[in-house]
Amino acid sequence: MRKRILIAIGSTLVVMFLILMIASRAILVDSTRILEARYVRRDVQRVQANLNGQATSLGATGTDYATWNEMYDFVQHPTTAFVDSNFTDSVSQNLRVSAVIVLDPLGNPVFLHSTGSDSSNALATGLLHWVDDHPRYVRFSSRADATQGLVSLAQGIMIVACRPIVDEKGLRPVGGTLVLARLLDKPAIQLLSDRLLVSLDLFPASDVPPADARGAALITQNQPIYLDDGAAKIVSAYTLLPDLTGTPAVLLRMDAPSDIRAQGVRSQRYFALSLLLIGVIFSAVVLFVFERTVLSRLLHLGSSVLAIGTGADQSRRVSITGRDQIAYLGAAINGMLDALARSTEQLRASERRNEAFLDAIPDVIFRVTRDGTILDARSSSKIPLMEIANNLVGRDAEQILAFYSFISPEHFDHSLASVETALDSGQPQMLAFHVDTESGRRYYEERFVASGDNEVIVLVREVTSLKLAEEARRKETLLKEIHHRVKNNLQVISSLLALQASATQDPVTRELLGESRNRVRSMGLIHEKLYLSGDERGMSFGAYVQDLAAHLRHSYEGESSSVAVNVEMEEISLDMDLSVPCGLLITELLSNALKYAFPSGRKGTVVVGLKRSGAHQLTLSVSDDGVGFPAEVDIHAPSTLGLRIVNTLTGQLRGTLAIRRTPGTTIEITFPEN
Repeated sequence: MRKRILIAIGSTLVVMFLILMIASRAILVDSTRILEARYVRRDVQRVQANLNGQATSLGATGTDYATWNEMYDFVQHPTTAFVDSNFTDSVSQNLRVSAVIVLDPLGNPVFLHSTGSDSSNALATGLLHWVDDHPRYVRFSSRADATQGLVSLAQGIMIVACRPIVDEKGLRPVGGTLVLARLLDKPAIQLLSDRLLVSLDLFPASDVPPADARGAALITQNQPIYLDDGAAKIVSAYTLLPDLTGTPAVLLRMDAPSDIRAQGVRSQRYFALSLLLIGVIFSAVVLFVFERTVLSRLLHLGSSVLAIGTGADQSRRVSITGRDQIAYLGAAINGMLDALARSTEQLRASERRNEAFLDAIPDVIFRVTRDGTILDARSSSKIPLMEIANNLVGRDAEQILAFYSFISPEHFDHSLASVETALDSGQPQMLAFHVDTESGRRYYEERFVASGDNEVIVLVREVTSLKLAEEARRKETLLKEIHHRVKNNLQVISSLLALQASATQDPVTRELLGESRNRVRSMGLIHEKLYLSGDERGMSFGAYVQDLAAHLRHSYEGESSSVAVNVEMEEISLDMDLSVPCGLLITELLSNALKYAFPSGRKGTVVVGLKRSGAHQLTLSVSDDGVGFPAEVDIHAPSTLGLRIVNTLTGQLRGTLAIRRTPGTTIEITFPEN
């Protein structure tokens, strides 16, 4: 046996050595090739990130100039003094700007200039032609619009940033467009190569040199970066960069030395030689160690097991040395012997565990016979009326009633009947009872389960919290039903007002009925929201105002079809005492704004807001950018019904009413939150 094992081990080591020799070459060469490709792709991504960073930096420069009031005035009134102080060659060189174009709002050039030796402004002129051909990327309607990226022209590849010309405060419309360009000529590309420690070249996608045509052709959507590692010492990477319009327009080529791959080939050779030497030494050591640490220990383990099995000493165990599988086998044998020794102790501990299990149950447990005698009683909880449960063991009915004076004889009779039913039918039984204490009424449940021919287990559990929760759910259901019915009744009133309005021919009466209907709708909507939320403490006032504003907007569609209504509210919940007057206030103020602030189809916006304005203070506001509130109307002493309602509701809220008449109209009601 020993000879066969040694031959098998030796043969296995030889085969493993040969496999490792063959596989190491492919593993090392492929891994270094992959690693080299990863680093090259990362360098390409660094170049792309740098170009994007330059575009972002140029865009930031454009933003600084385009949001300057002097630039805004220059577009409207061009002056040579502004040009001489801001668009000189020294300023452009410091900003690394090669061309500047300023356009008016119609896209006509106000100023164009090329820096450096381009006295004919050919670079700016070529860029202007591109601007004329791509108006969507330079014509802006908002100060937030902006474009930036690469542009490939006949004059060369440029980084271009376009920004809308606006005033510093954003009060006036877009006044034109500022276009800044940075030419990526050979010095700029060389500077970028020196900065990133790579060799770069950029070509227009339409004018790729023949030597790079194959690399450009092999770039696909699934392979955006193509690597050409056919050369022995150089690996070239190709990728297409999109221009400002998103079209692939620039070919980027990067050359890197193939040092990693060459190092992989050398490492494979060293590994093969090292593996050969290690294999020879390892084979000799393994053969020697296996003989000493495996075969000899197995023989010793077999003799030890035989001695324990035939001996009389049950405490004897196998000696364990080492931490290998043989030691594990010895430990397993000792574990089986220990398990046999523990079995007796486990049987003795079984009863103790059962006792602990019963003590862990939070209920009071009784063992009761058919005639009501208590055989045993347990309770791990401190239920006040069960504290004397252990004293009831062996007591008869009269003694139990004496101990539990709060239990009526009728309930005790019901308990005995449940004991008999559980024994006779074999089905669990349950009784419920309550006890009035100084702290309030407490509720309990009794469960009877047959555990023998003449014995049942009785579990007594306090269910006061469950009862209280059930009562709370019933109250919540009742409250929701009340809100639902009030909402339905208010809906009926609203429908009656609508019918009455449609039946009258007087426009004034119809308008008054419509306003009354809106007031009823605002109150009905509150009850609808409270019914849907199911929260008796209040509701989300923002969601309510959204629906109310939509309803009022629909009601006045013909008078204010061009008016937008925005709701800007903090997340605040209001109870009924605050929700109803606030809803009516919004109805009155928003209705007035929709009816009077935007005459003759004028466009505008109404904003309804609610926010916290101080410690326990809320501010409700309705503002518009319409024609403004009449100066002759005193909002605190109005003659119209709507404003009188506003003052009445403000007083109901214990709040203050304030108005700002310009620009537009803003009415604010500040009131305490509680």
